[in-house]
Amino acid sequence: MLNAVIVDDEVHVLNLLKMFLQKTGQVNVMQTFTDPVEVLRNMTNLKPDVVFLDIEMPEINGLELANNIMEQNDEVMVVFVTGYNKYALEAFQVNALDYILKPVNQNRIEKCISKLNKFKSPRSEKKITIEKKIFCFGDFEVYGSNGLIKWPTRKVEEMLAYFIINRDCNIGRWELGEILWPGREPEKIKTSVHTSLFRLRKTIKENNIPIKILSKTGGNGVYRCELEELYCDLIEFENSKVENATINKNNINEFEKICSLYKDDLFLKKYYGWCENEKEYLERKYINILKSIALFYIQEGVYKKATDKLMIIKKRLPFDEEIHQMILRIYGKQKNRALLIQYHEEFKIRLLKEMGIKPNKETDKLFKSLLNGL
Repeated sequence: MLNAVIVDDEVHVLNLLKMFLQKTGQVNVMQTFTDPVEVLRNMTNLKPDVVFLDIEMPEINGLELANNIMEQNDEVMVVFVTGYNKYALEAFQVNALDYILKPVNQNRIEKCISKLNKFKSPRSEKKITIEKKIFCFGDFEVYGSNGLIKWPTRKVEEMLAYFIINRDCNIGRWELGEILWPGREPEKIKTSVHTSLFRLRKTIKENNIPIKILSKTGGNGVYRCELEELYCDLIEFENSKVENATINKNNINEFEKICSLYKDDLFLKKYYGWCENEKEYLERKYINILKSIALFYIQEGVYKKATDKLMIIKKRLPFDEEIHQMILRIYGKQKNRALLIQYHEEFKIRLLKEMGIKPNKETDKLFKSLLNGL
Protein backbone atom coordinates (compact mmCIF):
# COMPACT_ATOMS: atom_id res chain seq x y z
CA MET A 1 0.00 0.00 0.00
CA LEU A 2 1.33 3.41 -1.02
CA ASN A 3 0.84 6.33 1.37
CA ALA A 4 0.02 9.40 -0.71
CA VAL A 5 -0.47 13.14 -0.37
CA ILE A 6 -2.29 15.22 -3.00
CA VAL A 7 -1.68 18.93 -3.63
CA ASP A 8 -3.94 20.92 -5.99
CA ASP A 9 -5.52 24.34 -5.60
CA GLU A 10 -8.62 23.17 -7.53
CA VAL A 11 -10.81 21.27 -5.06
CA HIS A 12 -12.86 19.40 -7.66
CA VAL A 13 -9.70 18.08 -9.38
CA LEU A 14 -8.22 17.14 -6.03
CA ASN A 15 -11.32 15.15 -5.02
CA LEU A 16 -11.48 13.41 -8.39
CA LEU A 17 -7.85 12.35 -8.16
CA LYS A 18 -8.38 11.12 -4.61
CA MET A 19 -11.31 8.99 -5.76
CA PHE A 20 -9.29 7.44 -8.62
CA LEU A 21 -6.34 6.67 -6.32
CA GLN A 22 -8.49 5.03 -3.65
CA LYS A 23 -10.32 3.03 -6.29
CA THR A 24 -7.06 1.25 -7.20
CA GLY A 25 -7.06 -0.39 -3.77
CA GLN A 26 -3.30 0.21 -3.61
CA VAL A 27 -3.18 3.78 -2.28
CA ASN A 28 -3.90 5.27 1.11
CA VAL A 29 -4.53 9.01 0.67
CA MET A 30 -3.14 10.35 3.93
CA GLN A 31 -4.10 13.98 3.37
CA THR A 32 -5.02 16.49 0.66
CA PHE A 33 -3.92 20.12 0.42
CA THR A 34 -5.03 23.14 -1.58
CA ASP A 35 -2.37 25.34 0.00
CA PRO A 36 1.21 24.36 -1.01
CA VAL A 37 2.68 26.19 2.00
CA GLU A 38 0.74 23.87 4.32
CA VAL A 39 2.31 20.86 2.64
CA LEU A 40 5.81 21.86 3.68
CA ARG A 41 4.69 22.35 7.28
CA ASN A 42 3.28 18.81 7.41
CA MET A 43 5.75 16.76 5.36
CA THR A 44 7.97 15.77 8.30
CA ASN A 45 5.05 14.31 10.23
CA LEU A 46 3.28 12.67 7.29
CA LYS A 47 6.27 11.00 5.58
CA PRO A 48 4.32 9.84 2.48
CA ASP A 49 5.68 7.45 -0.14
CA VAL A 50 4.40 9.64 -2.99
CA VAL A 51 3.18 13.19 -3.50
CA PHE A 52 0.84 14.09 -6.38
CA LEU A 53 1.41 17.74 -7.31
CA ASP A 54 -0.23 20.31 -9.54
CA ILE A 55 2.29 22.69 -11.14
CA GLU A 56 0.55 26.03 -11.64
CA MET A 57 -0.50 27.02 -8.12
CA PRO A 58 -0.51 30.32 -6.24
CA GLU A 59 2.34 31.25 -3.87
CA ILE A 60 4.62 28.29 -4.76
CA ASN A 61 5.05 26.74 -8.20
CA GLY A 62 4.70 22.95 -8.14
CA LEU A 63 8.24 22.45 -9.46
CA GLU A 64 9.67 24.59 -6.66
CA LEU A 65 7.48 22.79 -4.14
CA ALA A 66 8.79 19.42 -5.35
CA ASN A 67 12.37 20.58 -4.78
CA ASN A 68 11.52 21.75 -1.27
CA ILE A 69 9.77 18.48 -0.45
CA MET A 70 12.70 16.39 -1.67
CA GLU A 71 15.12 18.46 0.40
CA GLN A 72 13.15 17.33 3.45
CA ASN A 73 12.87 13.73 2.27
CA ASP A 74 14.84 12.52 -0.75
CA GLU A 75 13.07 9.15 -0.62
CA VAL A 76 9.64 10.57 -1.50
CA MET A 77 8.34 9.91 -5.02
CA VAL A 78 6.86 12.80 -6.98
CA VAL A 79 4.12 12.68 -9.64
CA PHE A 80 2.96 15.84 -11.40
CA VAL A 81 -0.72 16.13 -12.39
CA THR A 82 -1.20 19.18 -14.57
CA GLY A 83 -3.15 20.63 -17.46
CA TYR A 84 0.03 21.72 -19.28
CA ASN A 85 2.57 19.59 -21.14
CA LYS A 86 5.12 22.44 -21.41
CA TYR A 87 6.61 21.61 -17.99
CA ALA A 88 7.44 17.97 -18.77
CA LEU A 89 11.20 18.46 -19.20
CA GLU A 90 11.52 20.53 -16.02
CA ALA A 91 9.44 17.97 -14.14
CA PHE A 92 11.79 15.11 -14.90
CA GLN A 93 14.78 17.29 -14.06
CA VAL A 94 13.52 17.30 -10.46
CA ASN A 95 13.34 13.48 -10.61
CA ALA A 96 9.58 13.17 -11.02
CA LEU A 97 8.53 9.58 -11.62
CA ASP A 98 5.47 10.41 -13.72
CA TYR A 99 3.75 13.30 -15.47
CA ILE A 100 -0.02 13.02 -15.85
CA LEU A 101 -2.01 15.43 -18.00
CA LYS A 102 -5.47 16.55 -16.94
CA PRO A 103 -8.21 15.51 -17.25
CA VAL A 104 -7.16 12.38 -15.36
CA ASN A 105 -8.84 9.04 -15.83
CA GLN A 106 -8.80 5.71 -13.99
CA ASN A 107 -6.73 3.88 -16.60
CA ARG A 108 -3.94 6.45 -16.50
CA ILE A 109 -3.88 6.39 -12.71
CA GLU A 110 -3.66 2.57 -12.71
CA LYS A 111 -0.57 2.74 -14.96
CA CYS A 112 1.01 5.35 -12.71
CA ILE A 113 0.49 3.26 -9.56
CA SER A 114 1.99 0.22 -11.28
CA LYS A 115 5.11 2.25 -12.07
CA LEU A 116 5.35 3.57 -8.50
CA ASN A 117 5.05 0.08 -7.00
CA LYS A 118 7.89 -1.18 -9.19
CA PHE A 119 10.07 1.72 -8.11
CA LYS A 120 9.32 1.52 -4.39
CA SER A 121 10.83 -1.90 -3.63
CA PRO A 122 14.33 -1.35 -5.08
CA ARG A 123 14.58 1.99 -3.27
CA SER A 124 13.89 0.33 0.06
CA GLU A 125 16.48 -2.39 -0.62
CA LYS A 126 19.08 0.14 -1.65
CA LYS A 127 18.65 2.12 1.53
CA ILE A 128 19.32 -0.97 3.63
CA THR A 129 22.30 -2.31 1.72
CA ILE A 130 24.32 0.86 1.17
CA GLU A 131 23.35 3.03 4.12
CA LYS A 132 27.00 2.80 5.23
CA LYS A 133 29.06 3.59 2.19
CA ILE A 134 32.20 5.19 0.82
CA PHE A 135 32.56 7.32 -2.28
CA CYS A 136 36.10 7.89 -3.54
CA PHE A 137 35.41 9.21 -7.05
CA GLY A 138 34.98 12.98 -6.99
CA ASP A 139 34.47 14.14 -3.41
CA PHE A 140 35.74 11.71 -0.76
CA GLU A 141 32.63 10.94 1.29
CA VAL A 142 32.08 8.35 4.00
CA TYR A 143 28.61 7.65 5.39
CA GLY A 144 28.04 5.86 8.68
CA SER A 145 25.05 5.30 10.93
CA ASN A 146 24.92 9.05 11.62
CA GLY A 147 25.08 10.11 7.97
CA LEU A 148 27.98 11.89 6.28
CA ILE A 149 31.03 11.81 8.54
CA LYS A 150 32.79 15.01 9.53
CA TRP A 151 36.38 14.07 10.33
CA PRO A 152 38.17 15.53 13.39
CA THR A 153 41.16 16.58 11.24
CA ARG A 154 42.14 16.52 7.58
CA LYS A 155 44.99 14.11 8.36
CA VAL A 156 42.60 11.61 9.92
CA GLU A 157 40.54 11.72 6.73
CA GLU A 158 43.65 11.35 4.57
CA MET A 159 44.83 8.42 6.70
CA LEU A 160 41.58 6.56 5.97
CA ALA A 161 41.92 7.37 2.26
CA TYR A 162 45.43 5.87 2.28
CA PHE A 163 44.18 2.77 4.12
CA ILE A 164 41.37 2.31 1.57
CA ILE A 165 43.77 2.46 -1.37
CA ASN A 166 46.10 0.00 0.39
CA ARG A 167 43.38 -2.15 1.99
CA ASP A 168 44.29 -5.72 2.91
CA CYS A 169 47.99 -4.79 2.84
CA ASN A 170 50.43 -4.50 5.73
CA ILE A 171 51.48 -0.87 6.21
CA GLY A 172 54.40 0.12 8.42
CA ARG A 173 54.13 3.02 10.85
CA TRP A 174 57.06 4.84 9.25
CA GLU A 175 55.71 4.34 5.74
CA LEU A 176 52.39 5.79 6.88
CA GLY A 177 54.08 8.64 8.72
CA GLU A 178 56.36 9.65 5.86
CA ILE A 179 53.41 9.66 3.47
CA LEU A 180 51.20 11.85 5.67
CA TRP A 181 53.86 13.99 7.39
CA PRO A 182 56.81 14.12 4.98
CA GLY A 183 59.99 15.69 6.34
CA ARG A 184 58.85 15.72 9.98
CA GLU A 185 61.15 14.51 12.77
CA PRO A 186 60.82 10.75 13.58
CA GLU A 187 59.53 11.32 17.12
CA LYS A 188 56.88 13.75 15.89
CA ILE A 189 55.89 11.33 13.13
CA LYS A 190 55.40 8.58 15.72
CA THR A 191 53.20 10.85 17.86
CA SER A 192 51.18 12.09 14.86
CA VAL A 193 50.52 8.55 13.60
CA HIS A 194 49.48 7.37 17.06
CA THR A 195 47.15 10.36 17.64
CA SER A 196 45.52 10.28 14.20
CA LEU A 197 45.10 6.50 14.31
CA PHE A 198 43.36 6.79 17.68
CA ARG A 199 41.00 9.47 16.32
CA LEU A 200 40.33 7.44 13.17
CA ARG A 201 39.39 4.32 15.11
CA LYS A 202 37.24 6.38 17.47
CA THR A 203 35.35 8.02 14.58
CA ILE A 204 34.84 4.64 12.88
CA LYS A 205 33.42 3.19 16.09
CA GLU A 206 31.17 6.19 16.82
CA ASN A 207 29.65 5.96 13.34
CA ASN A 208 29.39 2.15 13.41
CA ILE A 209 31.26 1.71 10.12
CA PRO A 210 32.35 -1.86 9.30
CA ILE A 211 36.04 -0.97 8.87
CA LYS A 212 38.82 -2.60 10.88
CA ILE A 213 42.22 -0.94 11.36
CA LEU A 214 44.23 -3.80 12.80
CA SER A 215 47.63 -3.64 14.49
CA LYS A 216 49.68 -6.66 13.52
CA THR A 217 50.80 -8.61 16.59
CA GLY A 218 54.55 -8.39 17.02
CA GLY A 219 54.76 -6.30 13.88
CA ASN A 220 56.51 -3.37 15.54
CA GLY A 221 54.08 -0.79 14.24
CA VAL A 222 52.42 -2.55 11.29
CA TYR A 223 48.78 -1.87 10.42
CA ARG A 224 46.21 -3.44 8.15
CA CYS A 225 42.84 -2.11 6.97
CA GLU A 226 39.94 -4.46 6.28
CA LEU A 227 36.64 -3.29 4.80
CA GLU A 228 33.84 -5.68 5.66
CA GLU A 229 30.22 -5.50 4.39
CA LEU A 230 30.53 -1.95 3.11
CA TYR A 231 29.70 -0.40 -0.26
CA CYS A 232 32.63 1.45 -1.85
CA ASP A 233 32.49 2.80 -5.42
CA LEU A 234 36.26 2.40 -5.82
CA ILE A 235 36.18 -1.29 -4.89
CA GLU A 236 33.19 -1.89 -7.17
CA PHE A 237 35.07 -0.23 -10.02
CA GLU A 238 38.38 -1.99 -9.40
CA ASN A 239 36.74 -5.40 -9.05
CA SER A 240 34.82 -5.10 -12.32
CA LYS A 241 36.11 -7.64 -14.82
CA VAL A 242 35.75 -5.64 -18.01
CA GLU A 243 39.20 -5.39 -19.58
CA ASN A 244 39.00 -8.65 -21.52
CA ALA A 245 35.21 -8.91 -21.80
CA THR A 246 33.35 -8.45 -25.07
CA ILE A 247 30.41 -6.08 -24.92
CA ASN A 248 27.11 -7.38 -26.26
CA LYS A 249 23.41 -6.65 -25.86
CA ASN A 250 23.25 -8.88 -22.79
CA ASN A 251 25.96 -7.14 -20.80
CA ILE A 252 25.94 -3.53 -22.06
CA ASN A 253 23.93 -2.40 -19.02
CA GLU A 254 26.58 -3.84 -16.72
CA PHE A 255 29.26 -1.88 -18.57
CA GLU A 256 27.18 1.29 -18.31
CA LYS A 257 26.74 0.69 -14.58
CA ILE A 258 30.49 0.29 -14.05
CA CYS A 259 31.11 3.40 -16.11
CA SER A 260 28.65 5.41 -14.01
CA LEU A 261 30.66 4.70 -10.84
CA TYR A 262 33.41 7.00 -12.09
CA LYS A 263 31.75 10.33 -11.28
CA ASP A 264 35.09 12.16 -11.39
CA ASP A 265 38.77 11.58 -10.64
CA LEU A 266 39.87 9.79 -7.47
CA PHE A 267 39.75 12.05 -4.37
CA LEU A 268 39.31 14.98 -6.76
CA LYS A 269 39.39 17.90 -4.30
CA LYS A 270 41.87 16.43 -1.81
CA TYR A 271 45.13 16.71 -3.81
CA TYR A 272 46.75 13.65 -2.24
CA GLY A 273 50.09 13.43 -4.03
CA TRP A 274 50.67 9.83 -2.95
CA CYS A 275 47.73 8.55 -5.06
CA GLU A 276 48.71 10.04 -8.44
CA ASN A 277 49.70 6.67 -9.93
CA GLU A 278 46.44 5.08 -8.78
CA LYS A 279 44.49 8.05 -10.11
CA GLU A 280 46.12 7.75 -13.55
CA TYR A 281 45.52 3.99 -13.64
CA LEU A 282 41.83 4.40 -12.81
CA GLU A 283 41.39 7.17 -15.37
CA ARG A 284 42.94 4.96 -18.09
CA LYS A 285 40.61 2.12 -17.13
CA TYR A 286 37.63 4.48 -17.26
CA ILE A 287 38.63 5.80 -20.69
CA ASN A 288 39.08 2.26 -22.02
CA ILE A 289 35.59 1.31 -20.79
CA LEU A 290 34.11 4.41 -22.44
CA LYS A 291 35.88 3.57 -25.69
CA SER A 292 34.64 -0.04 -25.63
CA ILE A 293 31.06 1.10 -25.02
CA ALA A 294 31.32 3.65 -27.84
CA LEU A 295 32.57 0.99 -30.27
CA PHE A 296 29.65 -1.26 -29.34
CA TYR A 297 27.14 1.53 -29.96
CA ILE A 298 28.76 2.33 -33.31
CA GLN A 299 28.39 -1.30 -34.37
CA GLU A 300 24.74 -1.21 -33.30
CA GLY A 301 24.15 2.05 -35.18
CA VAL A 302 23.31 3.92 -31.96
CA TYR A 303 25.40 6.93 -32.93
CA LYS A 304 24.08 9.42 -30.38
CA LYS A 305 25.14 7.26 -27.43
CA ALA A 306 28.47 6.51 -29.06
CA THR A 307 29.15 10.21 -29.57
CA ASP A 308 28.21 10.99 -25.96
CA LYS A 309 30.82 8.52 -24.68
CA LEU A 310 33.51 9.77 -27.04
CA MET A 311 32.85 13.39 -26.08
CA ILE A 312 33.50 12.49 -22.42
CA ILE A 313 36.88 11.12 -23.47
CA LYS A 314 37.45 14.19 -25.64
CA LYS A 315 37.15 16.47 -22.60
CA ARG A 316 39.92 14.53 -20.90
CA LEU A 317 42.07 13.98 -23.99
CA PRO A 318 41.28 16.95 -26.26
CA PHE A 319 44.13 16.22 -28.70
CA ASP A 320 43.71 12.45 -29.01
CA GLU A 321 43.48 11.89 -32.76
CA GLU A 322 42.13 8.34 -32.46
CA ILE A 323 39.07 9.66 -30.63
CA HIS A 324 38.80 12.54 -33.08
CA GLN A 325 38.80 10.08 -35.98
CA MET A 326 36.10 7.93 -34.34
CA ILE A 327 33.84 10.98 -34.01
CA LEU A 328 34.52 11.98 -37.62
CA ARG A 329 33.51 8.50 -38.79
CA ILE A 330 30.23 8.76 -36.85
CA TYR A 331 29.38 12.07 -38.53
CA GLY A 332 30.27 10.47 -41.85
CA LYS A 333 27.92 7.53 -41.18
CA GLN A 334 25.19 9.99 -40.24
CA LYS A 335 25.76 11.92 -43.49
CA ASN A 336 26.08 15.07 -41.41
CA ARG A 337 28.26 17.29 -43.59
CA ALA A 338 27.87 20.43 -41.45
CA LEU A 339 28.92 18.75 -38.19
CA LEU A 340 31.76 16.92 -39.90
CA ILE A 341 33.27 20.16 -41.20
CA GLN A 342 32.62 22.17 -38.04
CA TYR A 343 34.05 19.54 -35.70
CA HIS A 344 37.22 19.03 -37.76
CA GLU A 345 37.84 22.76 -38.22
CA GLU A 346 37.47 23.40 -34.47
CA PHE A 347 39.91 20.57 -33.78
CA LYS A 348 42.46 22.00 -36.22
CA ILE A 349 42.21 25.50 -34.74
CA ARG A 350 42.59 24.29 -31.15
CA LEU A 351 45.45 21.96 -32.03
CA LEU A 352 47.35 24.77 -33.75
CA LYS A 353 46.59 27.35 -31.04
CA GLU A 354 47.42 25.23 -28.01
CA MET A 355 49.96 22.73 -29.35
CA GLY A 356 51.38 24.56 -32.38
CA ILE A 357 50.86 21.58 -34.66
CA LYS A 358 48.47 20.37 -37.37
CA PRO A 359 46.46 17.11 -37.42
CA ASN A 360 48.46 14.16 -38.70
CA LYS A 361 48.18 13.08 -42.32
CA GLU A 362 45.99 10.07 -41.49
CA THR A 363 43.38 12.33 -39.82
CA ASP A 364 43.33 14.79 -42.74
CA LYS A 365 43.08 11.94 -45.22
CA LEU A 366 40.14 10.44 -43.31
CA PHE A 367 38.36 13.81 -43.16
CA LYS A 368 38.71 14.39 -46.92
CA SER A 369 37.57 10.84 -47.67
CA LEU A 370 34.46 11.21 -45.50
CA LEU A 371 33.69 14.63 -46.95
CA ASN A 372 33.97 13.36 -50.52
CA GLY A 373 31.60 10.54 -49.67
CA LEU A 374 28.79 12.89 -48.68
